[in-house]
Amino acid sequence: MRKTKLPVWRVAVYAILLIVLALTIPTRVQEWVGSDKRWSPEFEFTHSKQTVLPDAPHQRYLLLYNAEDRIAETKATRDNLAMAMSYGKLPVDVMSFAEYRQLNTPLDQYAQGAIILVAEQQANLPHVENIKRYVTEQGGLLVNTIRSSDSPINSFMGILGSVDFAPTAPTGLRWTEKIYPGLSEQTLSAERVTSSSLEVQLSSQVNVWAESVEPSGIPYLWRMEQGKGGVLYWNTLLLHESVMRGAFVQSMIKAQGDGAKATIGGQVWFIDDFPSPAYNRVSEGNLTGMTDYDFRLKRWDPDMQEIAKKYGVRYSVGTIFMYSDRVTPPFEVLHEGQQLLFDLEVKLIEDSGEIGLHGFNHQSLNLSYTPEEQELYGYRPWPSEQAMLQSLLAARNTWKAEIHSQLPTMYIPPSNVLSKEGKDQLLKAFPDLKTISSLYATSGKQGELAQEFLPDPDYPQVMGTPRATSGYSPEADELSDLYSLVATLGIVSHFNHPDDVFSDERGKGMTWDKLRDGFDRLVQDVNLRFSWLQPLTASELSDKLRLYHQTQVQIDRSQAGRLTAYLTPLKGPVYLEVRVAAPHDWDVKAGGKIVSRNEEYGLLWVEVTEPMLVLEVAK
Repeated sequence: MRKTKLPVWRVAVYAILLIVLALTIPTRVQEWVGSDKRWSPEFEFTHSKQTVLPDAPHQRYLLLYNAEDRIAETKATRDNLAMAMSYGKLPVDVMSFAEYRQLNTPLDQYAQGAIILVAEQQANLPHVENIKRYVTEQGGLLVNTIRSSDSPINSFMGILGSVDFAPTAPTGLRWTEKIYPGLSEQTLSAERVTSSSLEVQLSSQVNVWAESVEPSGIPYLWRMEQGKGGVLYWNTLLLHESVMRGAFVQSMIKAQGDGAKATIGGQVWFIDDFPSPAYNRVSEGNLTGMTDYDFRLKRWDPDMQEIAKKYGVRYSVGTIFMYSDRVTPPFEVLHEGQQLLFDLEVKLIEDSGEIGLHGFNHQSLNLSYTPEEQELYGYRPWPSEQAMLQSLLAARNTWKAEIHSQLPTMYIPPSNVLSKEGKDQLLKAFPDLKTISSLYATSGKQGELAQEFLPDPDYPQVMGTPRATSGYSPEADELSDLYSLVATLGIVSHFNHPDDVFSDERGKGMTWDKLRDGFDRLVQDVNLRFSWLQPLTASELSDKLRLYHQTQVQIDRSQAGRLTAYLTPLKGPVYLEVRVAAPHDWDVKAGGKIVSRNEEYGLLWVEVTEPMLVLEVAK
């Protein structure tokens, strides 16, 4: 953020505050107060680089779905998988069974990709023999994404004899194959996975990649060779869920034997309600032995800044000026001893991260709530759009008076609730807003604003940078969600609150020391596994996404031991994630550089800086 010269009185405040810090908190935080370790990632070229996409074989996919299926999950799965492939720049043609029956599309153009079946009712799947020949003779991959008891290709997919649905839905998910770092190391709970699956007997040629936990061993996912190609079968009804996008894409590319996808390469660590008022009192649930104010000053602030410094990450925070339920003017900040800490926290963040707006107060910009939403949030509806605007203008004026930097370009909706009317007023008060950060691809129930990493549908100049996960010490289900987003789009988007330790639900009954250590392990794990993820702010991620979405990618793996990729227009570096048998045997011949390799999973990551990339096995 651009800094402005501070008035004399505020300089004096900081001088006094530094003395207080020296006497009251560990030495480790003092160097953060006076530092100016700003870091600006370089992710945009001075000029766009372009090439012509050749009219030649390339990695391409065909998604076939049954538009007449009885279950809603069919179309939801179609849309979910198409979004996952769009994020990875994997070109896909989507056709209904009826369209494919009429066109009888030649399948050789998909030999470097896969044919993806999305249907429960498959008895009317057209051109079955052509699909089989595509696999056995052309070396293609056939992926079945919804279990089907009536499919004419079940035996071709490795299923022996007749099938029926399991009498009791199996629960949990255990991976038996290394699919993707972090992701396939998590065993998912029954709360996360309850699967409608078939009871099956499988060919001895099948390799099971995932199975149920209870009862143990019901196969969820398997792969089998068929002639020159192979098949991949999901014996579940799970792939309509956004959290399964990473597992779908990565298992498919792994099953191809070789393949590549584009990826963003960014990590954003959010903090909600920060900087925010903290008072010299002990809130309900505060068992730290300190007041709220002292806990933030002496423990939370220095610990979080130490983790940021240790791993080179940067925080994107959503500030709030008052904790009040006021929804009518006047909107005034009451100074009750919180200002020195607020000033310190502003200083800590603006030197390396991003301060965004969470609101003047913690009232979501909503004109009405259902009874269920009212009970859940406890918020007061705003009486009018004008009242919303007045509170936002009060936030704007308070920002200028208290923060002394450029106006925010990022907004985090309180409780992730934001109405269209609230969005309208937000953009009136902050017309230069770049991004809104709500929740990633949720169902949108209970008033939540569900987002994709795409331009806002109402205000396309605003990019969505939703948060996908939260918590200081996430467990297997949450870790799976975090690594699924990395597997899908190459992004970590995670958030916490300073007062999570005061909440039994959010703090999981842990002490701050345990929560802090859990967060330290999480950030360390991410950066050990994915050293190529740039530490970005939310606004920087929005800039990078805008460039990324403009780029077309075409990948050719037709020559053994060689990958050629074409990217246009290339306005900044783009990462490719490549599946190979021996990552250390490969070198970039032109167009970029390898930034990381993972031998265990057969992956390498390439930073592409020219519109044509050539990657080859070293000779």
